[in-house]
Amino acid sequence: MDRSSEKELERIARLSGLTLSAEEKDILFADLSRIVPYMERISELDTSGAEDAPEDTDNEAHFREDTEKAPSLASEILDQAPQAKDGMFNVPRIV
Repeated sequence: MDRSSEKELERIARLSGLTLSAEEKDILFADLSRIVPYMERISELDTSGAEDAPEDTDNEAHFREDTEKAPSLASEILDQAPQAKDGMFNVPRIV
């Protein structure tokens, strides 16, 4: 891996919030070296004959209907717990 590629990889890792070891950098660089040529091939495809996806013409979001559901098994189990808080079992702290 040349120095400019390594700097670019470090920049991507930093933006992603990742800390990579030297071995992880080598693995990631090898993976990206195989992925990028495929992306370049995709960008070269002739899509002039392809139709655009139809646009949503009714300007209304498509959401499922809001319906009441029966309580889940998890909530039934929590109802049986001696103590529950915020949808979780509340147990004594053990140190």
